[in-house]
Amino acid sequence: SQRGFKTKSTPFGAIPPPLNPLAHALVSNGTFVARGFAGDPKHLQSLMMEGVKHRGFSYIDVFQPCVTFNYLNTYDWFRQRVYKLEESEHDYTDRKKALEKSFEWGDRIPIGIFYKEERPTYHEGLSHLKEVPLTRTPVEDVNIKPLLEKMM
Repeated sequence: SQRGFKTKSTPFGAIPPPLNPLAHALVSNGTFVARGFAGDPKHLQSLMMEGVKHRGFSYIDVFQPCVTFNYLNTYDWFRQRVYKLEESEHDYTDRKKALEKSFEWGDRIPIGIFYKEERPTYHEGLSHLKEVPLTRTPVEDVNIKPLLEKMM
């Protein structure tokens, strides 16, 4: 919520500045970062399909106006402001540009894929787990006692 916005849990208005979830995902090295709008379900569906197909961590921020309590950020308010990144010159392989776009707010608000990168997943980096699913990896002979002693 924007600063000063009053709700049942913040009757005197929200005090902290709003979080920017896209910026958080980008600076945390997320490899698929996108934003959609519930008022454009076909576009949102395509983002979700892309996110599901992406190998690795996918984050999709979704604008879904609260029709009960938020009379400012309505569906019409968003429809007047959102624009699709894929219809602009945006290069979703440039993390720095994606971060800049994540701070764009006001009269024009971008939706779409902000950043996308293909790289080996965490699981692929664990050579001993490449052939066997984690749930089927034997743990009987794993001794973590030396590791625990190092930590103490």
